[in-house]
Amino acid sequence: MMETIRLNSKGKEVVAAKLLTGYTTISGKVEDPDAFIKIHDLFDASFENFVKNWQKSKNLDVDGIVGKKSWTKIASQPLTCSTIKNRISRYTLALQMLIDSNIVSDGIYGEKTKYAVAAFQTAKGLAADGICGPVTWMALITGSAPISAGGDTSGAGKPVAGKFVKPTDFKQYDSKWANKVYTSCGNKSQTMRNSGCGPTSMADIINFVVDKNATPWTLAQLAMKWGDRTKANGTAWSFFPHVQKEYGYKKMIATESFETLKACLDAGGYVVCSMGPGYWTKGGHFICCWKYTDTEVYCNDPASGSRKSQSISKFKKEKKKFFCFFPN
Repeated sequence: MMETIRLNSKGKEVVAAKLLTGYTTISGKVEDPDAFIKIHDLFDASFENFVKNWQKSKNLDVDGIVGKKSWTKIASQPLTCSTIKNRISRYTLALQMLIDSNIVSDGIYGEKTKYAVAAFQTAKGLAADGICGPVTWMALITGSAPISAGGDTSGAGKPVAGKFVKPTDFKQYDSKWANKVYTSCGNKSQTMRNSGCGPTSMADIINFVVDKNATPWTLAQLAMKWGDRTKANGTAWSFFPHVQKEYGYKKMIATESFETLKACLDAGGYVVCSMGPGYWTKGGHFICCWKYTDTEVYCNDPASGSRKSQSISKFKKEKKKFFCFFPN
């Protein structure tokens, strides 16, 4: 839920409220977002009077304060925005300010905005179609959606294939399975906590793309069943072709090529990476890669909540193998 704002409040939420109520508008691309925010980020007396009149027209309590009821009403009114609908609009500009600080707030609904919306939808359990319609607006502004686990009702299209949308982020140390024995030789000291990075990284993808009921323990049991749990070194690379067959992936490429990894992510796929000593591990480790930029690679680390990205140059030096799961 957006914070309550009132006279003398400052910040992007004030700018968003002005845009979404129609107090402030734009006629095209915002060339200098920082300057635009500085001009419009104060909740002054003029906006307070506007809010009072707006509240009166919406049959709300007239107090000039944008709190829970006013935010909920605001959330019910924005037009659907996408790369096609209202691509350049005050609604898109407000969306950019509210959804992700890494997006340039220029009022243009481009690919980065689309994927930020899809990532937000995924986090909220909505269909990740990258379109900001009634359901997504309500979830963004109030914190909850009016329907359960569905897409936007305003013509939301096919879900975004997954390009740069963060998948499920399981941790091998989660208490649900951390102490479960993951072994091929009866060694009860081998647990998910200390050796389950392979099944956990793979579960990020399977749970997000194929089967919402799949967990790291689901994948670990399959690894043991298939003989892919090694005696002393965790999960064998043979596990990943077996997963491909089990879950019906038409294309999985095992490679050392970073360009193939990029191609997989560009296509909307995900990559399990076998890493050597360095940033991610002291020995060997599996992580799930979901995004790259010109300089960085972003991954889910099943053994850490803080390790999230690495420079491409160092990543290439520490990689052992990439298992690229392309979308069907």
